[in-house]
Amino acid sequence: MSTDKPVGAWQDARPDDARPLALTAEENLLVTVRWEKARAAHEHLDAVLETLAARLGEPYGARLEGKQYRLKGLLAFRRQAAARKRLRVDVAAFARKVSDLNRYTLVLATDHYTAGVQQTYALLHEQGFELVPGSERNTWEDPLYKGFRAAWQRPGGEPRFEIRFHTAESYSVQSENHLLYDLYRSIRVRRDAEGVDISKAREQAAELVQSERYGRNTAKESY
Repeated sequence: MSTDKPVGAWQDARPDDARPLALTAEENLLVTVRWEKARAAHEHLDAVLETLAARLGEPYGARLEGKQYRLKGLLAFRRQAAARKRLRVDVAAFARKVSDLNRYTLVLATDHYTAGVQQTYALLHEQGFELVPGSERNTWEDPLYKGFRAAWQRPGGEPRFEIRFHTAESYSVQSENHLLYDLYRSIRVRRDAEGVDISKAREQAAELVQSERYGRNTAKESY
């Protein structure tokens, strides 16, 4: 698949960033084409996941949330690729392996959470999807982001999508924490007017607030 518009070099130049994120024209083309493939798969995957959630409605209380986030934005993807490039990750390899351009949040009833995840796996296998090797992430013990996620694909690698499994409680806190979490995990160093690195202080503040929120909402069934 190719993009219809010419794709040149890209730079995320911000007034307060001494080292702007950047991609060459070739790297930006790779990123853009990969995103266009995800956008083309978006409608079909929406139908797959909506049907899946309906089948899991009883007794697992399944529902899809975060519809506006189901397709990662192209600008966000460019920034992500350029940030990996800064860490000496090959942009082509990153664009090829990325699993969360299409991403879905499935909320399950707390007392049926584990069984609901297992049944989700069974239904996806039934439809011919396979688990992306190494994609499973259990972060229930993480003080900053509690949940479980895994990526799926058709044999051959496409389309590829990620499902994030939450309980109602963990999804509520995750939604409340969204901006703080983005701040905490940011690798872009910010400095104040006197040139002092303030990112560490912000990370510590974000970590404290997020941990306290999860402390108020810890109900889950262990996965």
